[in-house]
Amino acid sequence: MRVLSGKGGLILVMALLGSCFEPPQFSNRPEVTVSKIEFYETPAFGDADTLAIYLDFRDGDGDLGFDPLNLNHESDPYHPINYYLEGAGSTIIPNATEQINVIAPDPIPPSLPMLKITGNSGKLVRLRTRNKPGYGYLPPLNSGDLGCRNYRVQYLIVPAEMADVVDSSYNIVATSTTGDVIVQDTLYYTTNKNHFNLRIRFYQRVGSSLQEYSWENNFCTTFNSRFPVVAETSGPTEGTLKYKMTSTGFLTVFGVRPIALDVVVTDRALNRDSVRVSEFTLDQVRVN
Repeated sequence: MRVLSGKGGLILVMALLGSCFEPPQFSNRPEVTVSKIEFYETPAFGDADTLAIYLDFRDGDGDLGFDPLNLNHESDPYHPINYYLEGAGSTIIPNATEQINVIAPDPIPPSLPMLKITGNSGKLVRLRTRNKPGYGYLPPLNSGDLGCRNYRVQYLIVPAEMADVVDSSYNIVATSTTGDVIVQDTLYYTTNKNHFNLRIRFYQRVGSSLQEYSWENNFCTTFNSRFPVVAETSGPTEGTLKYKMTSTGFLTVFGVRPIALDVVVTDRALNRDSVRVSEFTLDQVRVN
């Protein structure tokens, strides 16, 4: 048995691995069930409360979890952000990234996303793109949304092979001897759902129906997360994942209203399983 802690104390994994015993036969597609839910209310006013879910999992080849020190686990197809290039007919085309280490002057970070080389040569989509003919459909900048949705001010490496996706009107802050450039501009983006191996969707009872409650739309946040690698070698793996979600908004948003959850777990081969947590109230799962 091993115990792994995730960043911020949010995640605890207990993995049981086959050793001298004949290993069980599991599907290479992860299988998950929710065994318990707990709600902890913090007595101090203004402190975050905790909603914890216990996920029992099994996986045939043990490829669950990401290594935060492995740049490959931050690169396509696990990259956090899709940037965009202009396409034919005023369309925009998503472009994945690779995370690489760089040597660059301050304040440029030592690790940056680099556009994955594609055959597309349209300009990199940014806030100013919406002023071009045919691109007025791009959303305007809402300063409160900057970095949350639509646009972010980002350092991004453009490889020499794609040099024509930027020009002198972009804010180019560094150039390498091989022709790669680093831009810092207000870039259009969307999040890549494959970046997260644990995704949570909330629903609340409104009248006779369940309606999704979007934390992103209301508070510019989500409870999607990444848990660490649970098995050092390939092979059948099973255990329990305890995921603690902290917020000052649980009681304010839901109160005594019934809620439900959709939980999706994805392995590194992008196989996934999902489970619906049936309706419950916070009082029903309260432990203090």
